Amino acid sequence: MQSFFETLYRRAHDSPDAVAFRFFEGGQDICTELTFGQVYSRVLFLAARLEHLQLQGERILLTCKSQHFFVLGFLACLLAGSVAVPAPPPTRKGHAARLMMLMDAAGVRAVIGDIDHCNFNRNIIYIDIQDVVFFDHVECDGFASLGGDKEAIALLQFTSGSTSDPKGVMVTVGGLIHNCEAIAGSMGITPESSVLTALPLFHDMGLIGGVLVPVFIGCVGNFMQPMEFVQFPERWLQYISDYGITISGGPNFIYELAVRGISNEKFVRCDLSRWRVAFCGAEPIRPGTIDRFSARFASVGFRPEAFYPCYGMAESTLFVTGKPLGALPEVCNLQGRVLVNCGVARGDTQIRIVDPQTQLCLPDQQVGEIWVSSPSVAAGYWQLPDLSAEVFHARLRGDPHKYLRTGDLGFLKDQALYLVGRLKDQLVVYGKKYAPNDLEAEAQASHEALRADGGAAFVLNEEDGDKVLLVFELKRAWLRRPDEWPKVDRAVRHVISNVFGLALEELVLIRPGSLPRTSSGKVRRHQCRHDYKIGALERVI
Repeated sequence: MQSFFETLYRRAHDSPDAVAFRFFEGGQDICTELTFGQVYSRVLFLAARLEHLQLQGERILLTCKSQHFFVLGFLACLLAGSVAVPAPPPTRKGHAARLMMLMDAAGVRAVIGDIDHCNFNRNIIYIDIQDVVFFDHVECDGFASLGGDKEAIALLQFTSGSTSDPKGVMVTVGGLIHNCEAIAGSMGITPESSVLTALPLFHDMGLIGGVLVPVFIGCVGNFMQPMEFVQFPERWLQYISDYGITISGGPNFIYELAVRGISNEKFVRCDLSRWRVAFCGAEPIRPGTIDRFSARFASVGFRPEAFYPCYGMAESTLFVTGKPLGALPEVCNLQGRVLVNCGVARGDTQIRIVDPQTQLCLPDQQVGEIWVSSPSVAAGYWQLPDLSAEVFHARLRGDPHKYLRTGDLGFLKDQALYLVGRLKDQLVVYGKKYAPNDLEAEAQASHEALRADGGAAFVLNEEDGDKVLLVFELKRAWLRRPDEWPKVDRAVRHVISNVFGLALEELVLIRPGSLPRTSSGKVRRHQCRHDYKIGALERVI
């Protein structure tokens, strides 16, 4: 089992001037490139600083506005044997509070950042990465490796908290290596590949898929600022075209945003024929999104077989399943719901579908909780031993493996996994179960006034019955059209009744951008339900 720095050292020694990373910001005119030689020497220099400060094994909060600095800081923590705690910079409302929460929860000893004004506790060592003197050229005359125990904690990845308070997932060195091997093998990533991420680097998909896999394999890693993608999604496709990107992707919403937000004239000069793997995961994958994206960009060389539905989570380091390379995406109809095939497990990773009450295995095509056994599974939750034992050490009768209880619902068909939804998010109405994202998707499609992915469905189980509610953000232009809001209400009630046979208690229209979300953009339905009950939602009326 190789370490991350064997490949980095080899590339720095054999081809020091080859490009390792590109950082795009503000269009193609602003692109910072780092060679393998520069990355190796700068990471080595910063790791030495951490060792000098005796921070081996200590938790280090990593919070950088610059992707360039974040990548170097994370690799230095890994090389020095420190435990990285990635976090968003305190540049948005709520981020500063989350930063302090993470510092307290993780018990950090130091902070690596590029923030101009920080009010950290005086006992916290602050390392301003901008002030660190980097040497562009040092002699690669020795091999520095992480070494040591593969069971050592390399990373505390705090979950986004979509269904509960955030928890620190203890990702091990061995888990990172195993998961990078699984991702590279499943997606066919080689040193000749080129990976582009437009995702936040403080979350697992951007960090592991965007940073560590390129380092582990020795291919080029490319980075686009998430906010730039949201504002100018056409640049994503232009970078893929101009730089020959072969691997890129993200959650379902980025493909929807590309379809909706890119006009025809803005992609006509693109060439997407070299894009081999357009991975899609982290949230429910919608068949309609796959079809719309594939049709919209077929004229510039995008192939539908490049779509790569996959499944994973922070508790399994990242990747669990993915579809076979080169195969067209497949779907399955389950009681009227069209679900996307998320592929199969690779190598020594095993999946079981289990009844969450009886904890017995279920047969094919029967929905239950997804349990995972894999060397990629994390060591548990930081300082939560009881919850760790319950979630990470589940057992099946007669099976020697320990399993991770994912909290996700799904089923297997021909060994392929189909994701149904979150166990905790299920809506139970008079004993019948519904997936909230299904109600939200149908409601959104019923009227153009509702923002894409801007809704939350939940149930109030009260003495006089179960009441279904929907909270939805209005598009900004529709804030000035209150006379038409009753039509929106009627359209949503009609579709919920026709499709699901449910009577909607109330449709709450709220201001755009006010729906409770995690730092990664996932809807916090439980928080939304709480805010509704205490009257804290930003209603438009």
